[in-house]
This record gives sequence, C-alpha cells and structure tokens, in this order.
Amino acid sequence: MPRKKEPIPAADAMNLTPLIDAVFLLLIFFMVTTVFKNPAQLKMVIPDAHHPSKLDKKQIVVELDEEGNIAINGIPVNFDSFEAYLAQEKHQSGNNTILIRADVSAKHGDVLKLMKMARAQQIETIAMAVRDLNEESSQQ
Repeated sequence: MPRKKEPIPAADAMNLTPLIDAVFLLLIFFMVTTVFKNPAQLKMVIPDAHHPSKLDKKQIVVELDEEGNIAINGIPVNFDSFEAYLAQEKHQSGNNTILIRADVSAKHGDVLKLMKMARAQQIETIAMAVRDLNEESSQQ
C-alpha cells in the first residue's frame, strides 16, 4: 500500500507576546520617569535678566499677573487671604523660600506688597523669576 505523505506543517506564526510586553514596559518606564513642568496658573510674561542665579527646587511659587491676580503653587488667592495661604503653605511644606513670578506689566506696588507680606510670615529668602537672556542668545 502506498504510504501517505504527511502534510508539511505550516510555518509557525511568530509569537509577538514578548515584544508587546517589552513595549509596554518601556512605555511605563518613560511615563513614570518623565518630569513634567509645573504649569503656571496665570498667563504672564517674565522679565528678562542677563545674569540670573539658580535656586534649589524646593520653594513656594507665588505668581502675579498684570491684573493683580495671585496664585500660590497654582492655587488662586486674593490679597486679603494671601498671608493666611502663605502661612499654611509654609507650615505644610516647611519652606522658607518663595519664588515670585511676576508679569512684566505687573504693578510694582503689588510686587512690593507681596514681598512685605512674605517678610511678615518670616520668609527668609524671596526670589524673583526671570528669563535668562544669555541662554536664549546661545540657543539661537
């Protein structure tokens, strides 16, 4: 009796499971390690400076726009409750440093009022945020 030929097995399909696992692990790794910039609550233009100094990352950020709106670490407040919010934020974070991000068009008196209120809360270091013109000119 003639012998039947056994069918030739179809080429095994490539198993993509390990590849998909590796892609998901890379995706999770990049999502976890990405540092997001702290979004500013108020829209403003920061003043320019030629020789700004760097501060450590741990500070309370106070924003002031040209209309006089204030935000502490992204939370909108008004001048009347500014000192209470600042004291609360100082107590929670343990920081004695604030960074004032004031718009170029903000009133000088408003900035001074913020600084005076910060001094009343025993804030040791008050810094002003500026754009570094040296970095911008070297990037162009």
